[in-house]
Amino acid sequence: MAEVLRDGLRIWRMAPLIPALIVLPEFAQHIAEIQIGMFESRDAGVALADDPTRWAFGYIKIAGLVLAIFAAVRFWGGLRTGQRWWDLSAIGWRNVGIAIVLTVLTSLPGKLLESSIGEEKAGWIDIALGLATLPLIVLLVHGLSGNRESSLGSVFRNGWLAAIRILVFAALVWLPLQFLHSKNHDWAFGAPDALVWGLMVFDSLVVGLLATMAGTAIHHGAVPLREKIAPPVGNATADLQPI
Repeated sequence: MAEVLRDGLRIWRMAPLIPALIVLPEFAQHIAEIQIGMFESRDAGVALADDPTRWAFGYIKIAGLVLAIFAAVRFWGGLRTGQRWWDLSAIGWRNVGIAIVLTVLTSLPGKLLESSIGEEKAGWIDIALGLATLPLIVLLVHGLSGNRESSLGSVFRNGWLAAIRILVFAALVWLPLQFLHSKNHDWAFGAPDALVWGLMVFDSLVVGLLATMAGTAIHHGAVPLREKIAPPVGNATADLQPI
């Protein structure tokens, strides 16, 4: 976990384009929110939460967040195998595709049955299927890291502890940063303009940190504990990973 925290910060120096994938669209959304008057008061914030302009930027932000998390996973996976993180040809696309397709398919039963069995029971189905297919996230990490030797069978035989580590590591970094992200908005409602702008700049960096920490936690959780995750700061291998 100490390595997760260390490396979630290191990636800002080693590959600043990765946090930029989410920091820039996050700040663009904040500009739109300020312009439509969302932070004038808490009531305005509630009323404008579903504003089409805000959500137009929101969809881009969500895409940026997912890309930044995946890129962080790819960065550390590539670093361990001597690959450039932006070299998409080195990704194990078969494993990535299998993991994503099966994850989507396992999310469908609950949605399809919700109207007939109710939201609560459908939710339990989603939870059961999610737990039963936890190793899929390990397969996704292996694919993004360029591991073509891994397979669906191997992760279901040997990947359960890694999947649990991923969930624990990711939760430990996600929950406090998500809480801070929410509080930034609370503090901005009704605040002076200068403070609102300052909070939104800070919030954009918080969300960027959330992405790099989450991606690092997901990758590091998938690595066997006996393996070295990344070279020390200043190592020549690390310095060979430009933006």
